[in-house]
Amino acid sequence: MPAEKRGGFGYWRDPVFLLCLGIYFVNREWIKPNLHAYSPLFHGHLNDTLLVPVALPIFLLVYRWLGLRPDDAPPRFWEMALHVIVWTIFFKWFGPSVLHRGVADMADIACYAGGGLAAWLLWRSWGKPVRMTELS
Repeated sequence: MPAEKRGGFGYWRDPVFLLCLGIYFVNREWIKPNLHAYSPLFHGHLNDTLLVPVALPIFLLVYRWLGLRPDDAPPRFWEMALHVIVWTIFFKWFGPSVLHRGVADMADIACYAGGGLAAWLLWRSWGKPVRMTELS
C-alpha cells in the first residue's frame, strides 16, 4: 500500500526524525559538555550530519500546511538535495561572508550530503509497501 494510503510520511512522528533528534540532543546536552578533549566527531561533524534528517521533515510539514507540497509521501530525492544545496549556500557562504557568523568548513558539506543521503535511503526503504509475497 502506498505511503499516502497508510497515513503518509510522519513528519515530526517519523522514526528517522525522532532517532536523529534524540541523537542530536544527547550529543549536545551530554556528550559534548562532558568530553574533556576536542572530538571532531562529537564537537564538529555529528550534528552537521543530522541536519537533514532533523530539519527536512519540519520544513516539509510547513510546506504541506502552506499547500506547497501536494502529498504526504516520504521525502523525495530532489527535496532532500535542494535543501542540502540551499543550506550549504546559507551556512557556508552567506553566514560567514555576509553575516560574519559561522565558518566556511567544507567538510560540513560532505556531512550535510551524507546525512541527507542516508536519511533519504531510510525514508525510501521504510516507505515502501510490504507485499504479501515478502511475508512468506
